[in-house]
Amino acid sequence: MQRGPEGDVTMGANKGWRRSGVASAALTALFVGCLGVSTAHADAGSGTDTGTTFYVNDEAPDCADTGPGSAAEPFCQIQPAADAAAPGDTVRIAGNSTAYAPVTIRSVGTADAPVTFSAAATGDGSLVTVGGPRPATGITFSGARYVDMTGIRVRAAGATALAVDGSQHIGFGAASALSTLMDGTTAVIAVDGSSSDISLTRLDVDQSTGPDVTSAAGARNITLAGDTFEGGGVSAAGTIGIDFAGDTFWTVCGAIRLADGSSGSVENTVALPYGTTACAAGTAELTVDATSAPQVSADYNALNPPSDGTDYDWAGTAYATAQAFRAGTGQGAHDLDQTDLTIPAGGLPTEHSPLIDSADSDAPGELSTDVHGHPRVDDPLVADTGTGHDDRGATEFQDPFAVKGLKLSAGYVGVPGTATAVLGNPWSDPLDRFTYTFDFGDGTTVTSTTDSAGHTYTQVTSGSGIEAAVVVNRADGTRVGVATYWVQVKPVPDLAPTIGCGGAGPSLPDTARCTYDTGVDPYAVTSDRITFGDGSAAVADTSRDGQIQHTYTAPGTYTVTQTVTDSDGRTATATGRATVGAAFVSAGPVRMLDTRYGTGAPKRPVGAGGVVRLKVLGVGYVPASGVTGVTLNVTDTGATASSYVSVYPDGTARPSASNLNFGAGQDNPNLVTVRVGADGYVDLYNAHGTVNLVADLEGYYTTQADDGDLSVSDLAVLPPTRVLDTRNGTGAAKGAVGPRSTTTLTLPTYARGWATVGAVLNVTVTGGTSSGYVTVYCGGPGQPPTSTLNYRAGQTASNLAVSCVSAGKVRLYNSAGHVQLIADLQGLYTNQEAETDADSLAPPGGPFVPTAPTRFLDTRTGLGAAAKPLGAGGTLTVKLAKVPAGAGAVLVNLTGVAPTAGTHLTAYGDGTLPTVSNDNLTAGRTRPVLAVVPVGADGSIRIHNALGSVDVVADLEGYYG
Repeated sequence: MQRGPEGDVTMGANKGWRRSGVASAALTALFVGCLGVSTAHADAGSGTDTGTTFYVNDEAPDCADTGPGSAAEPFCQIQPAADAAAPGDTVRIAGNSTAYAPVTIRSVGTADAPVTFSAAATGDGSLVTVGGPRPATGITFSGARYVDMTGIRVRAAGATALAVDGSQHIGFGAASALSTLMDGTTAVIAVDGSSSDISLTRLDVDQSTGPDVTSAAGARNITLAGDTFEGGGVSAAGTIGIDFAGDTFWTVCGAIRLADGSSGSVENTVALPYGTTACAAGTAELTVDATSAPQVSADYNALNPPSDGTDYDWAGTAYATAQAFRAGTGQGAHDLDQTDLTIPAGGLPTEHSPLIDSADSDAPGELSTDVHGHPRVDDPLVADTGTGHDDRGATEFQDPFAVKGLKLSAGYVGVPGTATAVLGNPWSDPLDRFTYTFDFGDGTTVTSTTDSAGHTYTQVTSGSGIEAAVVVNRADGTRVGVATYWVQVKPVPDLAPTIGCGGAGPSLPDTARCTYDTGVDPYAVTSDRITFGDGSAAVADTSRDGQIQHTYTAPGTYTVTQTVTDSDGRTATATGRATVGAAFVSAGPVRMLDTRYGTGAPKRPVGAGGVVRLKVLGVGYVPASGVTGVTLNVTDTGATASSYVSVYPDGTARPSASNLNFGAGQDNPNLVTVRVGADGYVDLYNAHGTVNLVADLEGYYTTQADDGDLSVSDLAVLPPTRVLDTRNGTGAAKGAVGPRSTTTLTLPTYARGWATVGAVLNVTVTGGTSSGYVTVYCGGPGQPPTSTLNYRAGQTASNLAVSCVSAGKVRLYNSAGHVQLIADLQGLYTNQEAETDADSLAPPGGPFVPTAPTRFLDTRTGLGAAAKPLGAGGTLTVKLAKVPAGAGAVLVNLTGVAPTAGTHLTAYGDGTLPTVSNDNLTAGRTRPVLAVVPVGADGSIRIHNALGSVDVVADLEGYYG
């Protein structure tokens, strides 16, 4: 509220500065809605209004206080119209931008023909305000009879806003009254002792100090119903028949005070605190003195006083709770205690409030509408605890049915779509109680009795599109709400499904998990079928969750096809590749074969053309079933002639590829991964001379699901990285390691978590002072009785090692002499946690698909490359024709044949040549090594030779998905 110049009182934009925005908006709507509405006096008869209508409009250019007061020539002020009004006449007052002058109503009507004053809408929504300079009363009823006034705001500064003096049968309602700059004792509305039958209903009464309403001794039959009070409350002294019904008091210290033999009733009244208001200790919301208590009844009230106040003061006794009040007086049988109240600021009840449907509908003076003119309604979510459906207080909780939004199922040219109103309907109203008008933004409007309507757009939109809307109205035409939606109408896109597949992780070997999508399709999908490329029956998608799993009966790479058909008859397909295979279990190192001692085979060397059948299933750490392949470190010792060894599944034809090449008298190791024969054996063939063979188990591949110990893993292929080099202090102290010593290698950070269970390392020794061997392992403190790499004094030799990993560490034991150690990390075996744990730093791996050993490169014969040795600094690019697209890496037995100088071979995928080595060669000596080689983006691998010239042979052992 703002004080205008020279004491005039005007209303600012936010009149309800002490009330919630919801309450202010509701009251504004009330006053606008009341313009032009006449409320008959409670005591008026049923006579027909046949009187004259006078018009008041101080902003009309032809207004004149001399009359005639017609619509064409209205009065400028209310006073001449009031003076002219006779029984049955109506005074229609136009809204104004400034307050009308104070008026004294002396009009006299009859019970059957009251004089009526009401606001009349002018088309601009203005409200009618009466006020004057300080200290002038805004409206005075003086000697008036049978007068009704509705929709008039009255304002005063330093004076009573509305005074009723010596008047009878006066109705003042659907309005507001405000006084400011008060002395603390003058009321906003004052009724003198000679007035009677006064109805003050549906009012908003407000002042910061002093009483809201006073009724003097002698006044009779005063009704205050459906009012809201914000100030000093209501006081009556010696008033006979004052009735309160459905009023709300907030920020009031002492809401109602009845004294000096007053009589009447107080029902359905709510008094509550607002903010941090504090009252004098002991101030009661309802005070009835001893002379009035016998003639006053109180029930169905809800009192929750501000801090330091109390609920009741009845006949001189204070009662802090409704329960105590009932027990002490017999009154308030249905009153609510403070602990029952959940009243938000502004007094507007929320759903499930105890104020709802708990009032006495038969209370004296109770209205059929609330302070906003809303009807009484039954809330189906709250049990009726009153005598009807009335809520306590001035505000009736209304049906919360609301429009929340608008949805459109299609925005494509030529495609039928549906617009649906998004509704809030907690009371489950039948939807046909409303009408729904849909404007589709293209000139088409559809009115429906349901919450949806169909439409087909015919043109593509440009820019930001067009705005569609829905307007929802009640059956009586009142608007519930509006929602809008911006539509971009587009051409129908091509049907373009997508599907991508990958391994389901090491816990589910031979299982593929596919993610698929039907794409953007405005038509309904009528068929979505997936085939997995293994001859199994097609699967019709029913879950529509975009993921599906399939378990294959054999490892390999399969083409998965998705076929989608929609209701427009369009069909499209998408394909993806699924690579599945066995998962790896690190197990060892443990010796499974040693022909020198009869371990795993008879105790004798293997002769020329001889084959050793080595049982692996059910031996040592290897299970008796579910194993597809084993990884063995195979070593020749004591050879009598240059020869080679081929390792292959028992029961199959011996391949032309070799795994181990050696000269007479040499000890050479090489890592071998080999499929297991159907009978559980693998074969080791020696070509020439005699030789003892040693084989140490490093792990096996399984198709069994993980049993929960997280030991099964897939290989995550990494760019080759040097992690150990004692020549320069990488990964360990600088300097050759001594005899019978163990070097602990700490892997990079990403390899140290629980997800890493194994590491693939290319281990190299160089500069040894004597012959010896190196064992790579992860346990401790003692090393296992096996070897990973055998070397001679001065030799540079390498071998691929698969080691378990413990707390991110791997150990390397050197048996004799001093030697430099080098290790290049080529991959990690990671378990299911690498895929499922967001905190894991280790990358997820892929399954292994073994193949029959197949030679794909031999520069001696021109297989896979030109028939000539690879020169110094030269690089071969070899296309992997036998490996399916999408493979991440290949397992290759790489052999350097007859190098002309000491050199090393480096195998890699693409990009920059890494500073690592795979096969370290001595001039004139042929040596193989197993290598895990990433596949380049072009489906090739690259092999680089450092020095001299050398023939290169490569045999494919399998690939990783």
